[in-house]
Amino acid sequence: MAESNSPSARASSLPALPSTADVIPYVPVSWVAALAATVAGTFALILFVFGYFALRSRKPLIEPAFLILPVATLVLCFAARRTIQNSEGTRTGILYGVNLVNAAWWTAVILGLCYVAYLFAISFAIRRDAQAEAEKWFVLINTASDEDIARAFYRTLPPGARQAVAPDDAQEMRARFRDDFLTFLHGDLVRLGQRNKGQLNFTTTTVTWNNRPGVIECTLLGTVQCPEGSFPVTIPLRGIEGVTSESGGTGARQWMIERPRGGFVDQSQVTRTTYGWLVWLLEKDGGSFGRGFVDHARFGPSTHPYLYRAFILPGGDRQNWAEVALDPRGVSQLAFAAVIGTIDPTGYRDYLHQNFFRLPKGAEPSPEVKATFMKSWERQSIRPAGDKLKGPDGAPIDKEDILTILENSVEVRVPIEIQLIGKNEVARGRVVVECTHPAVLEILQRHKANAASSPTTVELPRELLNELLELFRDPKAPDRLALPWRVVRVESDMAPVSLSPPGPGMGMPGMDGPGS
Repeated sequence: MAESNSPSARASSLPALPSTADVIPYVPVSWVAALAATVAGTFALILFVFGYFALRSRKPLIEPAFLILPVATLVLCFAARRTIQNSEGTRTGILYGVNLVNAAWWTAVILGLCYVAYLFAISFAIRRDAQAEAEKWFVLINTASDEDIARAFYRTLPPGARQAVAPDDAQEMRARFRDDFLTFLHGDLVRLGQRNKGQLNFTTTTVTWNNRPGVIECTLLGTVQCPEGSFPVTIPLRGIEGVTSESGGTGARQWMIERPRGGFVDQSQVTRTTYGWLVWLLEKDGGSFGRGFVDHARFGPSTHPYLYRAFILPGGDRQNWAEVALDPRGVSQLAFAAVIGTIDPTGYRDYLHQNFFRLPKGAEPSPEVKATFMKSWERQSIRPAGDKLKGPDGAPIDKEDILTILENSVEVRVPIEIQLIGKNEVARGRVVVECTHPAVLEILQRHKANAASSPTTVELPRELLNELLELFRDPKAPDRLALPWRVVRVESDMAPVSLSPPGPGMGMPGMDGPGS
């Protein structure tokens, strides 16, 4: 009985207490694994939030910089695995039963690949849409009718500026966007289309693009083939997000063609057929003849009867009569005055009042419009383009000569300005220079017929120049051409153009000027 009451006996009879030690010892989570999971979660959250707002605003989510996050996650996951493996059990990547490394890895891979696929799809769609827009615009240039040229210019306007004008209202566009419309109308690609209506073949080579907030900027490179040769072109486009469309909808991307300041054609890479070089030469030579007339005419009305015999009268002696017109002392003019009156007392006056002035494209003017021109011609004469009207850079706006090939003639229109009497305004016009020599027309027709098989060159073929020199060599300069040009008329609508720059309603919102 005594033994059963001993302390040791009583201790042995008591129940055992559970151990306070952990069955699985605590291992801290690797901070690299936690960081990988945080970055992956941030990427998923960013895609969700930004994707939601992009969907609401109907704008693409084009942010390639977001891909830095999944790439960083993959690098961190790799580092986390190495850290855990080398920790000898002192670090883990599991938190609350979730393997942070695996979760971060697969989140980055799946969402990253999905976003890359999305970006590729968006890139394909942008390139396709930009190319379709450029080709649709080019069809208008190729048709080259007045209505289609107006529609082509309309596609160069910012979407916000299109709402107040109809796509084919050339008159309204000319009034609202005076200088921009004129620059486009006389641009290199439009003039090429006017000379080769329906014969331009456009091929796209590359389309590149980049994204700015709310704007997709594209550059389309291609080549235009026509009877004149091969013309490399650059067509910049801008896709603007979230604007009102022509049909009244909102949020859709609207495309516009941007007009480069240097033109669409890369002149340094142009290769021309023999026919193309002949067209180029006629435009240059006819333009030089027309500008010679303008330069002489600006010395005043006293020179006009002599210029009539130098530049207008068929078979006129340009060299000698032009020298008479420019005699600063007037001695030669006085000496020839009696002879002129005896030989042709009414020729100049009759031509001046009956044939010299026309509306654009040769239409007959009203008596009022003709009287306005005659007053300016007899008091102020005409001036070269850019004498009064200049662009923001100080250069002429209307400066390009325009060549037109007709069945029985070749015409070159040289830009001029006509000062309106008693007003601080001028009118734009064109001096029309014409060549009707059968030999010139025959050479043109022959080389155009052979244009398809003619090789293209980067320089004027010597054979073509020799062929022209054999027929039209300048007797005073054997190495120079003397093609039989003559001035036939001045064309103008006599519409007043203010010498002040266009007001706020005359420009294009969001642009810095032509081709910006």
